[in-house]
Amino acid sequence: MQVQSLVVIGAGPLPELAMRRGAASLADGLALPLSTLPVGASPDAALLSLASEAPCLLRLSGDPGRLGPDGQSWLDALGAWRLPTLLLGAPLADGSIPGVVPAFLALCESRRVPVLGLAQLGGSWSPHQRRQDGLPWCGWLGESQDPNTSAAREALITLLKQRHNRFSSASATEALTHQP
Repeated sequence: MQVQSLVVIGAGPLPELAMRRGAASLADGLALPLSTLPVGASPDAALLSLASEAPCLLRLSGDPGRLGPDGQSWLDALGAWRLPTLLLGAPLADGSIPGVVPAFLALCESRRVPVLGLAQLGGSWSPHQRRQDGLPWCGWLGESQDPNTSAAREALITLLKQRHNRFSSASATEALTHQP
């Protein structure tokens, strides 16, 4: 089974530094090299190049839902290429999740992006609140170095590996059953 690259995008506007740190932490935990592309790059050309390389964690910098000059967005390309994707969403100061996060998830689903789930970037983690959100949360990437942050990161990495492997296995099986 060939493991595919994993794409990380922000579910709405997120600070660049927080995205960079979160993606680096994920790449380290998943033992994947980190690659970053601006959303201004041509999606199909970039993904074609990526397909010939070893799997990586690809972080898209910018708004992947924005249409490019060719009328295609990165979300359209991620759906067409069936690349597993993790969404990062940041909570508001009161711990609630802004409406842009579920809206962005719905946009991804409408573009057939294979979303592995959402990870909360920063803030404090409240499993009870996240269950009430009704969204496919995988876990939390905290910004501090306390033991809870480390344990939460490890739990997120473990779940992400499981979902990524399951997706890669399903994709390999699908490819075998669709061969002429």
